[in-house]
Amino acid sequence: MYLTNDLPDIVDVLKHYGAHVIKTKGQVNVKCPFHNDTHRSAAFNSEKNIFNCLACGMQGNSLQIIAKKEGVDIREAKSFAEGIIGSSVSQVRNKYSSGRKLPSKQGYNKGSSTAGSIRRSRGA
Repeated sequence: MYLTNDLPDIVDVLKHYGAHVIKTKGQVNVKCPFHNDTHRSAAFNSEKNIFNCLACGMQGNSLQIIAKKEGVDIREAKSFAEGIIGSSVSQVRNKYSSGRKLPSKQGYNKGSSTAGSIRRSRGA
């Protein structure tokens, strides 16, 4: 099943990777299929086609999840999605459709010592 924005259904992708999905409407908490989860530390929203795990940090839409899990870019993830879902994925309409690698999880800025700090001006 495909959504209106031409992304594979997040429920199908999560089931492929081993998630036990019972409910599919709205925001649903599940055990994360991407790490050895003993609690429902992850959630997905089938209407927005997004997934987020608070324990391991896996997050994104269905194609981003495939790309991260398989270690490929978005173009290659579309091919994986075709194998998972069983039909072709048409043009993906998102900011990562250029084929670039997905950005890594943002961490702390390890640049200069003033990076990220709040600068305050002193009154005259």
